[in-house]
Amino acid sequence: MATSSTSAARRSLRPHTAPNVRENLRRERERVLARQAELEKLAAPINDAAAKLTKLDAVVESRAATPRRKIEQLEKARDRRIAKIQQEYAAKIEAVKAEAESAGVHLTPEEQAQESSLLREYALAIVEFGKNASAGELAPLLGVSAREAKKIIEQAKSDLDTSDVAASPAASAPTSAPGAGDAQPVTAAS
Repeated sequence: MATSSTSAARRSLRPHTAPNVRENLRRERERVLARQAELEKLAAPINDAAAKLTKLDAVVESRAATPRRKIEQLEKARDRRIAKIQQEYAAKIEAVKAEAESAGVHLTPEEQAQESSLLREYALAIVEFGKNASAGELAPLLGVSAREAKKIIEQAKSDLDTSDVAASPAASAPTSAPGAGDAQPVTAAS
């Protein structure tokens, strides 16, 4: 048999009246709030430690990220410098190539005169050596065979003969450079 709420209230000695219910709710709320405050008080060191650990992690992460950012900045600066240097040198190389193409490999008149003079001296030295020694002795000096040495001596003699013929009219003209008549280069193995 079911009991009514008044009989249950009588048995529990707590009358189910509106003020009693409000009082019970207020006490229960206070008990829950007190327990919550107690738990918060107990959790305060945990929360503080967790906040400090988070802050420490952020500092460590920041400290670790700083060198990475610095390295990235340095690499970017290096790459910009390399690109700039490459552009500068590419321009310089192009300028030198253009200058080389325009200038060519032609000898200046001074260089031509000097070359003619040196070729004449070389031919004279070979002919002089050929007068005092054989072609077989000249061959090891020039690094060629005896047959080639003999041809070189003959070529030097003919070059000197042609330059002497061309030099005699040039000697009478004061404006011509000495050895300007040496048109044929002397062939020599070096």
